[in-house]
Amino acid sequence: MTHKPFKLGKRILILCLAGLLPIVAVLATTTSPEATPEYTEVTLNLGNITKTVIATGSLRFDKMESLTLPEDVTLRSIEVAKGNAISSGQVLAHYDAEALQDAIDAAQTALDEQDETLLMLLSQQRSDQNIKPAMAGVVKAVNLQEGQMVQQSLQGQPLAVLSTNGLMQVSIKPTTELSLGQTVRVIVGTQNQAGNVARLMDDGSALIFFPDTRALADETVQVTLSGVTVGEGSAQIGQPYYLYTDVEGVVDSIPVKVNASVTRNSTIAKVKYAEPSTEYQQAVKEREDMAQHLLDLQALLKDPVYRSPMDGIVAEVSALTGQTLKEGDCLLNLYPEQAFMMDVSVDELDILTVMEGQEGTVILDALSDIPLPVRVERISRLGNTTSGITNYTVTLSVREDSRLLSGMNGTMTLTVGEEAGSVLVPLSAIMNDRQGNYVMLKDKTLAADAVQTGVKTYVKLGLSDATHAAVTSGLQAGDVVLVRTSALQPGNNRWQGMPDFGQMPDFGQMDFPGGGPGGNFQPPSGGQRP
Repeated sequence: MTHKPFKLGKRILILCLAGLLPIVAVLATTTSPEATPEYTEVTLNLGNITKTVIATGSLRFDKMESLTLPEDVTLRSIEVAKGNAISSGQVLAHYDAEALQDAIDAAQTALDEQDETLLMLLSQQRSDQNIKPAMAGVVKAVNLQEGQMVQQSLQGQPLAVLSTNGLMQVSIKPTTELSLGQTVRVIVGTQNQAGNVARLMDDGSALIFFPDTRALADETVQVTLSGVTVGEGSAQIGQPYYLYTDVEGVVDSIPVKVNASVTRNSTIAKVKYAEPSTEYQQAVKEREDMAQHLLDLQALLKDPVYRSPMDGIVAEVSALTGQTLKEGDCLLNLYPEQAFMMDVSVDELDILTVMEGQEGTVILDALSDIPLPVRVERISRLGNTTSGITNYTVTLSVREDSRLLSGMNGTMTLTVGEEAGSVLVPLSAIMNDRQGNYVMLKDKTLAADAVQTGVKTYVKLGLSDATHAAVTSGLQAGDVVLVRTSALQPGNNRWQGMPDFGQMPDFGQMDFPGGGPGGNFQPPSGGQRP
């Protein structure tokens, strides 16, 4: 038979240790009357718990302004560079005076030519004007009457409508079958005219063409065949021409009548007290703009520089020395008035407690002794997930301070919750099992000299900080809870409330403060993710 002394020895050693552990535990607690007690009694008091959200970020400018050139100019020099602080009225660039003089000469020439155009247009202006069509046709509608103001009466409508191809048309649903090209009669009022079937549609309707000498647009007409009415409809102009006018004045007379034939030389309306034509008025406006442009160039020549309209920091210089630029081209981009923002990442456990408009403080690394006010301006709805943790970008506005510089790093603190007058219990007294959080409450029914092991009491927790949690139910001020003395010792890195090895339980059922090994981990609400 083969023996296994090594394994046997190991079993003997384990048995010996198991037998000694209770003895060691008893000695540890009974050898000295001055030994540290296993539990410390802590009396609960009322207090305040404040929850804060802390995050870090860097300062950046909130917005950027583009400074554009007021005229077409050539730059002789640019006096600032990216990152420079500038003030309102400071010279940012010098213009090329020779190029400015050339521009002034060209502007003067253009102004002289515009004056000649105005003289020519002025010679064409008359207080009495005749409005004529651009095409011949039959007048089907006139929208003005004698004595009316032209534009006030028309309100965007045409002065007249002409039929230009000699035909009207009507669409009907015939009660009898018609053939293409078939001759029919069209009754207009008390008179009738010959018509023809011009089109037969897939929906069964027919389009009838007839002369444009009688029917008006939208007038109801009947179509007959062999004296029997086969349909009726609204007459429409086959090929209309709409006569619009920009003439303004008073209608003196309307020389034509509806259904009269007119030529391109016929006068549809005579207007008196007519205003100058739109072309002339536009030319006057252009002349005013050209004169102002010349004055602006002459003023620039007296002081050929670009001055900043505001204070700020130069973000980017867009132009180059010697470059010829057009009016409205960008000289440089500027961060005005040092308006700073800070973007920070807030954990998904805290983001729902952050609201737009909340105010807090930020401590900058460069100004560590000065808390600066901040305000939540925007909260991103899109999260960024890294290593299973999602963060959301929160944008803060930072109150202006002349010492602030873009890129400075800092730590933001927002107060997002507070519970005042709550029962506070040390975190070291809180334990957890599958039913929830509990503490060991002092058993007041025992004698004063009796050994206290506590009464297991379940509690509901609110906000917590680094040392205490607020209890919302289960305890009241003045209650005494038992805390393992070892958990109160500074520098003790063991799990709070670790049992003696002589009382070793089944680890699968063992309870630990805060949900240690063997517990169902549920941190107190309001805590921070480590």
